[in-house]
Amino acid sequence: MQKQLYRVSQEGSPSLRRSMPASADSTRKSYFGGNANHSPLPGALKKTALNNSRLSLSARSTTQSIPGIRSDYNVVESYGASLPVAVNEALTFAGPLASLVSAKITQSGWAWVVQGRRLLIWQYKDSAGAVKKDSPPRLGKSIRRGSGSAQCRELTLPYSDIGHKSELVSVFQVEGQQMASCIAVSATGDVRYWASIAHDNNSVDLSILTGQEFVQLLNLPTQQGYLAVTSTCTLVFLRVGLTNSRYSLHHKTIKPATSFLGGFGKRFASMLIGMNSGNDKDQFLVGMCCESNSNNGETVVAVLSDRALQRWRISNKGNMEQLIFEDTELLRKMREMILLKFWNVRMPNDNVEVDLHFLDFQVVRGYFYILVGAVNQAHTPQMYYSIVVATAQQESMQLECFTPLKLNKFFSSKTVQECLSVRIIVGTAQMYLYTPKVVYPLLMANSAPTAEMEAEKVEFHLHEDRILSAAFCNQLPLFFSRTHGLVSITPGDFDSTDLLNLSSCNSPDLFAPLSFNASFSVPDQSLLGDSANNLPMYQLDPDDVYSELNNEVGQLKAAFLYRLKRNNNMVNTVIADLMDSVSETDQKGGPLDAYKLDRVVLTIAEDLAEDLPIADPRWQSAIEQYDGNRHALGSSRSMQIVNQLRDKSIAFQHFVDFLHFCGVWEKLNAIPCGSNILKPTSFILADIGEKIVAATALRALQIKMPKIIDEAIEVTVAEWEEKPSANLTAQDIFYVKLCKFQCIFEALADIADDRISAQNRTTLSVAQCISDINVIVLTTLGQVLRYREQNANSFKPHSSSYENQPWTAISGNGGVEDSLSRLIDISVRYGAQCVNESELKHLLYQQILELIDMVLEGRKNYLDSVRDTEKFQVLQQQFEAQRGELISVLIKDQQFESAAKLAEKYLDFQSLVLICDETQDKDRLDEYTRKYEEYDFSQFAINWHLRQNRHGEVFERFKGNQPALAQFMRDHPSLGWIQLIFNGDFEHASKVLFDLAQCETEFVARKKSMLSLSKLAAFAESSDMASHVEKINTELSIIEYQSHLGHDVLQNFGFDSTDQKVLKAEEIINLYIAEENDAASEVEFRKALELISYVDQPYDVRHKVWCAAIRRDNWIDYDTNNAVEYIQKLLFFKIIEICQIMGQELDSFLPPMEDFLDSIELGDLPQQKSFQYLLKLTYEYVGDLFKQPEDMDL
Repeated sequence: MQKQLYRVSQEGSPSLRRSMPASADSTRKSYFGGNANHSPLPGALKKTALNNSRLSLSARSTTQSIPGIRSDYNVVESYGASLPVAVNEALTFAGPLASLVSAKITQSGWAWVVQGRRLLIWQYKDSAGAVKKDSPPRLGKSIRRGSGSAQCRELTLPYSDIGHKSELVSVFQVEGQQMASCIAVSATGDVRYWASIAHDNNSVDLSILTGQEFVQLLNLPTQQGYLAVTSTCTLVFLRVGLTNSRYSLHHKTIKPATSFLGGFGKRFASMLIGMNSGNDKDQFLVGMCCESNSNNGETVVAVLSDRALQRWRISNKGNMEQLIFEDTELLRKMREMILLKFWNVRMPNDNVEVDLHFLDFQVVRGYFYILVGAVNQAHTPQMYYSIVVATAQQESMQLECFTPLKLNKFFSSKTVQECLSVRIIVGTAQMYLYTPKVVYPLLMANSAPTAEMEAEKVEFHLHEDRILSAAFCNQLPLFFSRTHGLVSITPGDFDSTDLLNLSSCNSPDLFAPLSFNASFSVPDQSLLGDSANNLPMYQLDPDDVYSELNNEVGQLKAAFLYRLKRNNNMVNTVIADLMDSVSETDQKGGPLDAYKLDRVVLTIAEDLAEDLPIADPRWQSAIEQYDGNRHALGSSRSMQIVNQLRDKSIAFQHFVDFLHFCGVWEKLNAIPCGSNILKPTSFILADIGEKIVAATALRALQIKMPKIIDEAIEVTVAEWEEKPSANLTAQDIFYVKLCKFQCIFEALADIADDRISAQNRTTLSVAQCISDINVIVLTTLGQVLRYREQNANSFKPHSSSYENQPWTAISGNGGVEDSLSRLIDISVRYGAQCVNESELKHLLYQQILELIDMVLEGRKNYLDSVRDTEKFQVLQQQFEAQRGELISVLIKDQQFESAAKLAEKYLDFQSLVLICDETQDKDRLDEYTRKYEEYDFSQFAINWHLRQNRHGEVFERFKGNQPALAQFMRDHPSLGWIQLIFNGDFEHASKVLFDLAQCETEFVARKKSMLSLSKLAAFAESSDMASHVEKINTELSIIEYQSHLGHDVLQNFGFDSTDQKVLKAEEIINLYIAEENDAASEVEFRKALELISYVDQPYDVRHKVWCAAIRRDNWIDYDTNNAVEYIQKLLFFKIIEICQIMGQELDSFLPPMEDFLDSIELGDLPQQKSFQYLLKLTYEYVGDLFKQPEDMDL
C-alpha cells in the first residue's frame, strides 16, 4: 500500500479552541521548534502549551504528496473520497479497450466514467454548500482522502455502433430533487434520459439526426433543456417533457449543418482556404460553451469550428433562437499571429503552408480561450502551441491577447495523437495545460497568461496512469487520474485557507454522533484520596480562578473546583451565572452563539488532557510563559509519565461527573466539525477520554516493546514539527499532546513500510516486526474499546438524533481507520503470505482477523446510528463494499474459518456463499439457508450463482428447496423456462422461450438460440404442437434470410456485422434491394420477393422490389433492332427467369404491367416512350417464353 504525505497536520479534535469568544482568548508559545510568534485567531480560546507550527500557512511544503506524480514546485494532493469500487474496476481491468474508457468531472460535484455501454456515476463533492456560518474555523486543513469510497450508480447507455463518450453525458440535480437525473446521447444520435440515476430500467429513449456524429452535450438549466452538437456543428436542442406523470423527449434542430458559413461569413471563404487541407471538407467542431445566462431567461452559447465562431442566443425554453453573429476574422487573425510569432512571416503569403489545429475552447467570465497548435512541415516537423484570448463585441470578436507557449512536440504520423492531446482548464489565477501524462501550470494576470510558459511540468509517470478529465471546482484545479482518482495540483504558495469555503467533502476527519441517554451518580469522595497528592487541582482556590479568568471558561472551572470542595451552593450559583452569560446576545449586534457552552466545556476538557506536569522542572519555562497553567486541572506533580496519564484520567473522570451533577450535561448540544457535520459534545468528550486511556496503554506496552514505540513517537513528534529542548524528550512532548494521539498509528504503519522497503525480500524479521506492530495497535485499541463499552452510559447525549462515529472509526488525520487499513494490507502482502513459519503465519492471520473486525465494527456501529436518515442507503452500500473487500482477503488466502466468522458476524452473504463454493461444502450452504432464513439467504445464494453464469448449478444445488426455486422464478420470469425443463413441462417451456424470443430486439444470435431451444422443447413434448412449431419456423426463416446479408451491406448502413441486431422482414428486404448494395443480383432480389410473405403490406413491398430492379438498368438508351437480346440482360428479366426456374407461378410474383406505367417511384421513366415499349415487349416476351404447356397446345 502506497503511503501518502500530506502538507498540513490536523488536530485530533475538531479545532474547538480556535473558535471561542474573545473574552476567553489567551495564548501559549511553543518552545520546541514551533512558531512562537504564531498569532491567535480573533475570538479564539486559549491554545495548548505546544503550538503546532504546521498550522502556519507559510509552513506548507511544496513537494509532491502522491507517489507516481512528479512535481518540485507544486502541491499534489488526493481530493475527496476514494473512487467507487466499480469505477476502480472499470479503470483497472479495461484491458485492451482502456483507450476507449472516457471520464468527466464537473464543477457541480458529479463525475462519471463511460466504458462501452456502462455509465458509472458518483458524486465526488457534496453539493450542499460551504461550511455553516457558525462553524469553527479550520486552519489550513488539506483535503486528505479517506479509505471510504463514494457511492456509485451504474446505468446502461443506448446501443451504438460507434461507441460512447463522456462528453455526451450530462448529470444534474435540480433544487428539491433527492436523486440526480441523467441524459446521454450516443454518437449516432440515440438519446436516453433517466429521471433518477438510481433506476437504470426507468428511462426514456429518442433517436435524432441519424447519419451524423454527435460529439458534445451541454446542459442549459435556464432553458430547461440540453444542447447537443455534431462534428459538423449542427445544433440540436433537447427537452424533457412530463405528461400524465410520464417523461418524454423532444428535439429541435437549431441549425442545419450546411449553413454554418451562411450570411456575411461567406465573404471570408477565400481566406479560409489556407487554413484547411481542402475547401470542400465539412467544418470540424472544436468546442461548444455556454457563455452566460441572463435574468430575462436568455442563454448565449458559443460554437467554435475550424472555419468560424458562432454566438447563438436561445430563449423561451429553447423555442426561440437567434444567430447573434458568425465571425471568421478571428481565425484569420490567429493565423496571421501564428505565422508572425513562430516563423516571422507576414501575411499575405500563400507560399507558406501551415496546418492549424484548434485543440480546445473554453469561455470563462466572458473571455474566450482557444488553444491552437500549428505545424509548418516545410520548416520543421514540430507542433507549436499558443493560447488566444478574445472577447465578444456587438457584431464580431475582438482578439485581446496572443500568447505563444514554450512548448513544442515532434510532429509525425506516429506522434500526431500525442501532439493533438493537449487541453486546457481555466481558473481565476491559474490556467493548466494538460496531456494524458503531463500537467503544465500557468499563472494568469488580467484573465490572460502572464508570459510565455516557463512553469515546471507535473508528470504522471506511472506506466498505466493517464489523465482522463480535468476541471476547476470552487477554484481548485482537479485532475482525474486513472490510477490515483481525483488529484488537485496547486502552486507551492497556494493559500490553503481558500479551501475553507469548499464543500462538505473537504474534511475527512468528520465526527458523526449517535445519541443515547445517560444517568450519573455524584462522584464518590473516597476516589479523591489516591490522586490528591499528585493533582494540584485540589489545592486550587475557586474564588481566585473565578476572579482572575473572568470569562465563561473561568466560571465553569470555578464551579468544578467548588464541586470538588463539596460547596454545592456555590456550584449552583456559578452555573446559573454561566447559563446567563452564554445566553446573552452579542453587544456588537452579532448573532447568538448557539455552541458557546459546548466550546467552553470542550476547551476545558482538551486543556485538561494536554496540561503540562507542573512539578517537572524541564517544563518550567513553558509553564511560566502561559498563565493558564496556574489554574490547570490536568497537571500532575508526578515525574513519571504513566502517573501523569493516570492523574489526567482521574481529573477527566471527575470533570465528566461534575457536568452530569450540575445539569450542564443536559444542556450540551452538538457542534459543527468539518463541513455540515454535527458531532455531539458528549461524543467529543468520550474521544478525549479514550485517547487518555490509549496513551496509558501504549506507555505500559513501551516497557515490553521499547524499540518500535520509541521510534514511532520520534516519527510522530517530528511530523508535528516539534523539536524537544531544555532536556525534554520526544516522549515528553508526545504524551502531553494527547488530542493528536491518533497520529501514532500512522507512524507505526510507516515504520512497517520502512522495514519492508529496507529489505530486498520479505524476511522472517520483517514479518516479526509487522506482528509486533499489530500487537501494539490491537492492545492499545483493545483497551480503548473496553473503556468505551464500560463507560457507554457516561457519554450518552441527551438527544437520540445524532450519528456516532468515534475517532477509531474515522478516516483521515482525525482517526485511525486509514492506518488500520494499511496495516491489514501490509500484514497480508508482506507478512502472512510471505512467511513459512506456521506459528507466526497463524498469529499474523489472527491479527488480520482482529484488525478487520475492528474496522468493520466501527463502520457497522456508525451505520446503525444513521439507520433512519437519508444517508443510510449510501453508507450501507459503502459498508457492504468495504466488508466484502476486507473479508475477501482471507478467502483468497484460504483462511475460510476466519472469513466465515467475520461474514457471519456482519451478515456478508456473498462471502458465505463464496466460502461454501470454494470448499464445496453443500451441507454448510444448507445450514446457512436455515440459519438466515429470515434474511432470505436462499434467494441471495441463487442470485449469486446466476451472476457467475452458473445457471445449471442453481437447479442442481437447490433442487431440495423447491419453494426457494419457485419464488426465484416468479421474480425472474426470463429464466423460468429452465425450471420448466427440469420439471418436464416442455410445452410451457417452449411457449415461454418463444415469447422471450419475440421480445428480443438486440441480438439476432440470442433470438435464434431461444427459438431453437423452443423448437427442441416442442419436439420433446408428447402432445401435438405442430402449429407452434410452424410459428417458430417462420421466425427462424426470417433470421436465415438475415444471415445471408453481406457484411459490407450491414457495415454501410451502420450495423454491427459481428453481433447483428434483430431486423424485421421489411428491413431485410430494404437491405437486399438498396442502391448501396452494388453486388445484389437476381438471387438477392428473389430472396427479397420470398420475404414479402412475412410483411404486413405485401403488395406495396412487392411493387417496391420490382421498381428497385427496374432502376438498376438503363431502359432508355438501347438498340431497338436487338431489343429482345437486350431484354435478356436486364435484371428485371433475370429475376423473372430465376423465379420461374424455382417453380413459382408467374402471376404470383410479377405485378401487372400497368402498376409500373403509373408508378411514382420510377419518377419520369414511365412517361418515356422507349421505356413503355421495352416494358411491354418484356411482358410479351416473358408471356410467350413461359407459357404453360396446355396453352402452347392450343
